[in-house]
Amino acid sequence: MPDLTRLAATLTALMLTVAFAACGDDEEATGAPATTAEDAAAFPVTLEHKFGRTEVPSEPERVVTVGYTDQDAVLALGVVPVGVGDFLGGYDWRARPWAQDALGGAEPDVVSGQQINFEAVAAQRPDLIIAINAGLKKGDYDRLSKIAPTVAQSGDYIDFGMPWEEQTLLVGRALGREEQADNVVADVTARFKRVRSEHPDFEGKTAILAYGGPDGYGAYATQDTRSRFLSDLGFKTPTVIDELAKDTFYTEFSQEQFRLIDQDLAVMYGSREDILDNPVFKRLDAVKEDRVIYLDLTDHFAGALGFASALSLSYLLDEATGQIASAVDGDLATAVEQPR
Repeated sequence: MPDLTRLAATLTALMLTVAFAACGDDEEATGAPATTAEDAAAFPVTLEHKFGRTEVPSEPERVVTVGYTDQDAVLALGVVPVGVGDFLGGYDWRARPWAQDALGGAEPDVVSGQQINFEAVAAQRPDLIIAINAGLKKGDYDRLSKIAPTVAQSGDYIDFGMPWEEQTLLVGRALGREEQADNVVADVTARFKRVRSEHPDFEGKTAILAYGGPDGYGAYATQDTRSRFLSDLGFKTPTVIDELAKDTFYTEFSQEQFRLIDQDLAVMYGSREDILDNPVFKRLDAVKEDRVIYLDLTDHFAGALGFASALSLSYLLDEATGQIASAVDGDLATAVEQPR
């Protein structure tokens, strides 16, 4: 992705060293638990997506994910992929705390970054390729499909805009774990509902997920998977952001538009020092009233927002809710603890 789009992907915002896999056929190599009768009965399964239909003939044993964050959806359903996409933007994604239990010490090989390494994908001998958060083009889909059945994102959303719930359910069907996917989605949805009931003050307040620094300033639209975290908590993104973003997941803006950041809550990707070095930004009411949460790209908060998965969102609900509550409580005496 180009620099600003990558910023926009975790600022990433989306977010190549390629290592080739040992191609064993046992359970340890695949990362997949033993097949159950229920799993096997789910196949063959046909999945619809942006580029048509894909048939998965039998339960996958060697799964490769080429999107920037696709690996989390697979891990959430108990399968460790043998190859994954790199998460660009400066975050140490291998150390992400929400995925360690699911990984069980495994370190899948990296098979894609800004570009897909088709040879590295093929070397993994996959029987399923997940390419949802990959910004996939038709030509890339066709090449991947010659290697193994490939599942792309739904055509109902912009690239990188498919909600985490639908990603999880789609991957669940591809893996023959639809019931498990339903349970994962229901559990995380219930956690969001519980947090909203505990923080009714979130409801209807305005919030913006933005980025800033020497390379420019901008914000993420409501179709961005990270902005949906704030929406799921009850916050509202100003409609003007969607108008500016049009059919993409983010928009850039000039200093003359900095007032767009002046919302009840502003979550800013980028170095706090660099952002506050801008004198116009420093004059915003949101800054003076301590309503800004700054996300360095190396923070777990930033990484969890970037992955926007069932696993990382559960982590965020545990770790970030208190910071958000402090930022919107209207009490200047309450210092907002910045993420680490």
